[in-house]
Amino acid sequence: MMVASRGPGVGRGQGGEGRVSFMNLLILGDGPEERAWAATIARGAEHTLSAAYPGFAGLDDVARPRDLDDALVVAGIDAVVVGGAPGFRAEALRRVAAEGLLAVCLHPPGPDSEAYYQVALSRAETGAVLVPDLSLRLHPGVERLRQAMAGQELGAFRGLRYEAIVDPASGDLARFHFARAVDVVRSLLGEIEAVTATGDPPGDQPDEMLVVQLRASDARRAEVRLSSGPVAPPQLVLTGANGSLTLELPDNLTDTDLECWDPHGAILDVLAAARAGRDVHPDLADGTRAMEVAEGVVRSLRRGRTVELHYEEISEAGTFKSVMTSLGCLILLAVLVVLPIALAGPALGIGWTIYLAYLIPPLLLVFLCLQLLRFAARGSS
Repeated sequence: MMVASRGPGVGRGQGGEGRVSFMNLLILGDGPEERAWAATIARGAEHTLSAAYPGFAGLDDVARPRDLDDALVVAGIDAVVVGGAPGFRAEALRRVAAEGLLAVCLHPPGPDSEAYYQVALSRAETGAVLVPDLSLRLHPGVERLRQAMAGQELGAFRGLRYEAIVDPASGDLARFHFARAVDVVRSLLGEIEAVTATGDPPGDQPDEMLVVQLRASDARRAEVRLSSGPVAPPQLVLTGANGSLTLELPDNLTDTDLECWDPHGAILDVLAAARAGRDVHPDLADGTRAMEVAEGVVRSLRRGRTVELHYEEISEAGTFKSVMTSLGCLILLAVLVVLPIALAGPALGIGWTIYLAYLIPPLLLVFLCLQLLRFAARGSS
């Protein structure tokens, strides 16, 4: 069976519940995606675009702060759409989270997952809520595929394939386009356990073609195939023992005239639901996992082999254990440096260096204490 879909029905964020509450929004960045967000908000009646930095031509009634500092203190702002160039985006996201603001972050947040990790570590203190702009998982057709998988409408699951032709000038195939595409695959299959990537040309920055084989739980497999050229609508193909189901996704999420489905409105619905305290997707963990899988693809390209992925919950306890381990390693290295100096000094006529040896027992005691703290943190997590 072959069915093509252009998105039947207007998309809503979580289960078609509609907009939850009015928000005054700030947009950071002035690229095509940010401009599409501005146009969507300005055209609708549910929310208001109160400020934009550095601003957009044609939206003269929207406040234009002088810099990022001024933008983050604009009165009455409820939420921020964080965009801009990768370096600016990562710093802006960190600042927005430190202010405890609601945020939508254009994905990816930077060259790696570091920006998402920083938000995860600060949100317990500031109460910041972040929704990554990964709207494809909210497309009504994706829910149709999910239902087909759950009901075994197509028979036993055989595979899932995502195909897209992308603009080579719009971003790195692995770090940008794959990092966005993998989320919708992950939303259907669950956590990705291993990746095998090949690219053209070889290396970790292919710009002609990228093919990634994904293995999820229960040995379920998927493939993401990206190539550069004239942009064509992405397709998501679900294959079963008795046939296949094909979903044709929106070909340009910066299009502000989509009639069938509103990706920006769907993400704003998720943000409003998160503001109300409900469990929503995509969330910070979804964005982080998408970046981690993309980083695994880069490693697979570099090494030329399958890369197994292992995830650890982002938490203060996990960070504490990492810090304790790092400090312990530094102390052991210090001992290895001090001991040869202490022994070699007298032979070279520098007698006082022998007293450095008295530093070794205290250093080893500190190392033991750090390791005990690390194991205590593991036991309480």
